[in-house]
Amino acid sequence: MLIELTRIIIALSILVIVVFAYIKKDMLPKLISYVILSSIALSMILSGLAGLISGVDFLNFLESIFRTLADLVIYLEVGIIIFLLFFSKFKTKITLLKVVIIVYVVLTLLLAFGVFN
Repeated sequence: MLIELTRIIIALSILVIVVFAYIKKDMLPKLISYVILSSIALSMILSGLAGLISGVDFLNFLESIFRTLADLVIYLEVGIIIFLLFFSKFKTKITLLKVVIIVYVVLTLLLAFGVFN
């Protein structure tokens, strides 16, 4: 139940970021929404490839490689978002957006580390 609530909060924070990306003229929410979208797409591709290969016994090493790469994409996404938020030249003055981005990063990391399992 806690995992589902966390996923709902993550989805709501993504929606808030996307709303700010289209309403405001700031570049930060646009870049972060692109990073989130590309991370979801890459994770789905790698997980799909791992699912296709899972039935073949002698390709188990490839399945584990694809699943590991899908996990690494999540960590890379979080790293890029942290870099964009704190260290890039694209800044925002919207406090709500900063809080939502930090909530998204923290909850995504907690899910990736398996804290709620």
